[in-house]
Amino acid sequence: MKDSILIIGAGGMARAIAYDLLNFTPKHKVTLLDRDQAALDRLAEYLGTGDVKYVKGEATDRELLRSLMKTASAAIGASSYKLHFDACEAAIESGTHWVDLGGNPTVVQKQFALHEKALAAGVGVVPDSGLAPGFINVVGGYIASQLDQIDELHFRVGGLPQNPEPPLFYGLVFSPEGLANEYHEPAWVIENGDIKTVESLTGWERIYFGAPNGTLEAFHTAGGSSTMVETFKGRVKALDYKTLRYPGHLRMIKLLGDIGFWSESVVNVKQASGGDVETSKFVDVAPRDVLGALLMRKGYVTDDLVALMAWGIGTKDGKPLRVEVKMLDYSEEATGLTAMARTTGFPATLVARMLVEGTIRERGVLRQEGSVPAEAMFEALAIRGVKVEVGS
Repeated sequence: MKDSILIIGAGGMARAIAYDLLNFTPKHKVTLLDRDQAALDRLAEYLGTGDVKYVKGEATDRELLRSLMKTASAAIGASSYKLHFDACEAAIESGTHWVDLGGNPTVVQKQFALHEKALAAGVGVVPDSGLAPGFINVVGGYIASQLDQIDELHFRVGGLPQNPEPPLFYGLVFSPEGLANEYHEPAWVIENGDIKTVESLTGWERIYFGAPNGTLEAFHTAGGSSTMVETFKGRVKALDYKTLRYPGHLRMIKLLGDIGFWSESVVNVKQASGGDVETSKFVDVAPRDVLGALLMRKGYVTDDLVALMAWGIGTKDGKPLRVEVKMLDYSEEATGLTAMARTTGFPATLVARMLVEGTIRERGVLRQEGSVPAEAMFEALAIRGVKVEVGS
């Protein structure tokens, strides 16, 4: 009997996902899978007593996944994007709905190739279901629905520390692996009606967000536009997604990129052994891993905020119209959840809930901007304390 929801991963995003499933109506049984027993123990301490099963194991173990998915109506991938395709395929084979936090456009393209299999299995698959990509796609679908003709769609999102410190004016709010993808891979946009790629860390601009953040900077990063460039191809003249940061961040992070710190190409580095050159060892390391380790040394930011601003320009009833959506969310002391965990984990959970509970009836591999009912999600997020403002 499929009476639970499986969460793959036991990190910060999984914490918000499990919290949602256990604390909001309807409540669901939860199974958590992770290779790290310490991570599972931390979640068990946080969640307390509840209908939760903790499983230590590898997400690459296809037989283990199948056995866990036998009792799972849906599975949510909250671990590395490198695990998502195989787990997604296992979910389809098990007749289990699949939702994941995405993080890599190449993996998502492979998942869309599974559309016919998912359709035949009666399964809904929704990749890229976090914040951006994810919730921002739902916002894009909402804005498009308010316009008869869409000329432009623009999206600006950032996870930020509430108390930024130099030199980066930034602190990790999600994995360094995901951050590296955003900053290093190309970004997809629509310009003059055509889909094209632009380099990440380009297209700098100032954005006045309003109190208390004032002016922020924005620039192209990879992954945020997700499937929207294909969805809105031929319908808009311009579409772009940019990341929001405090002023000064781009200059510092671009310097690191220009030096090569976002590269995955290994560098041979001498590792001194007791200061004796003759006994020194040479090791191959990827600069990206070094930078990630240095960022991790300070740990994740717990007092964070998420800022989101999106707007569309077009016409309604023959008149020019600009539709705006804005969100500002903060970490929550009462629940111990960061703003990034709330605004990433809650939308993913809501999509899984909608698949299981029948709000989303469509099957196959789905694009959120066309399949997830935006107003229903806005209302559900408001119940969770995440307020979405809509205006024109």
